[in-house]
Amino acid sequence: MKMQKLTTMNVIPRSLILWLAFMLVLWSVFALGWITHPQAWNAGVDVQRETGWPVFWFILGHNLLLLFLIAAGNIFVRFGSFTPGLAILIYQAIVIGWTAGTNNFMEPFPTVAAANAAFLRIGLWETTAYVLICAATLSKSLLVADTFPAKTWAETRKIKDIQFTWAEFLVMGVGFLSLLCAAGSEAFLFWN
Repeated sequence: MKMQKLTTMNVIPRSLILWLAFMLVLWSVFALGWITHPQAWNAGVDVQRETGWPVFWFILGHNLLLLFLIAAGNIFVRFGSFTPGLAILIYQAIVIGWTAGTNNFMEPFPTVAAANAAFLRIGLWETTAYVLICAATLSKSLLVADTFPAKTWAETRKIKDIQFTWAEFLVMGVGFLSLLCAAGSEAFLFWN
C-alpha cells in the first residue's frame, strides 16, 4: 500500500493500519532492547508506585502535549504523505519500545511479564490514543507539497477550511477517552 493512499482512505482503516505499524515498530524495538540488554531484567525490584491525582494530572498533561504535537505536526504541513506528526509517532514507537525492552523506566519492573501486564493496562491505551489522534488529523494539512523539501505547495488551506467528518471526531473521541482511561489506570492502579 502506498503512503499517498493512507491520507485519502477512510479514517477507520487508516487508524488500523497506523496502529498495526506502530505496534510492529514498538515490539520490534522492544525485542531488540530485550535481546541486547538482558541484564536490565535482573536488577528490577517490585517497588511501590506513586499514585493519586498528582500522578493523574502529570500523565494527562504530558500525554496531551504529545497529542497536541502530533496533531499540530499533521495539520501544519505534509510532504507527500509524510508529516511531522507521523515523525513524532514513529519516534514514540521507537522510544517506548526501547525503554520497555531495556527496562529503563523510572521505576523498573521486576520481570518482563510484569512490564507487559502494565503495558496492557496502561501503555496500550496511551499509544492507541497517539495513533488515533494521528490518524484523525493526518489528512488535514494546511500546506501540502509533493516533495521534501517543498519547492512549491501543491495545496494550501486556511485553518477555517479544515473540516472533520463524524468518523474523525469519533476516532479522536475514542483516542481522548483511551488516554483518560490510561491515566486513571496508572494514577489509581485500576485493574491492578
